[in-house]
Amino acid sequence: MTNYDESQLDLLVPWDLPVDEPLNEADTVKLSQALTQILNALKQVDASSALIIIKDELYKLDSPDILPAKISSSKTAIKGWEIEDFDSHFDVNHVESQQPALSIIKSLMLAIYRMFILLNEQNNNFDSLAVEQQKQGYISYIHLLSRVYHLQVVE
Repeated sequence: MTNYDESQLDLLVPWDLPVDEPLNEADTVKLSQALTQILNALKQVDASSALIIIKDELYKLDSPDILPAKISSSKTAIKGWEIEDFDSHFDVNHVESQQPALSIIKSLMLAIYRMFILLNEQNNNFDSLAVEQQKQGYISYIHLLSRVYHLQVVE
């Protein structure tokens, strides 16, 4: 079992995001399973059921090897201090990884996990339409990742 830090979200620097990246067979199977389970969690009506599914998957996935991103220039119009300000405000880390697929999928799972924790703690005091729209956004992102990494996701 691998531990994870649910208080920090690691984001790859935008210029390292892949557009098309086939994976080895073992990673393809493991990450396809993870995305399938995330979809299963998003379909749950009960937030506590979704939390169990996601927590299970988080423990099954290895932790990616990551390094803090050195952002002296952002390769964009945004300045380095603005990125640091963003990271601090939103409690995220910009990172570099030799395992971008694992890094992205693990971060996605943590973001969804946080959403379900909030839903569970608030006892359905959220706008159900807004929650459904957020779930649909995550589902679209899962389909995007499955295309980029050539993963088979079962719905």
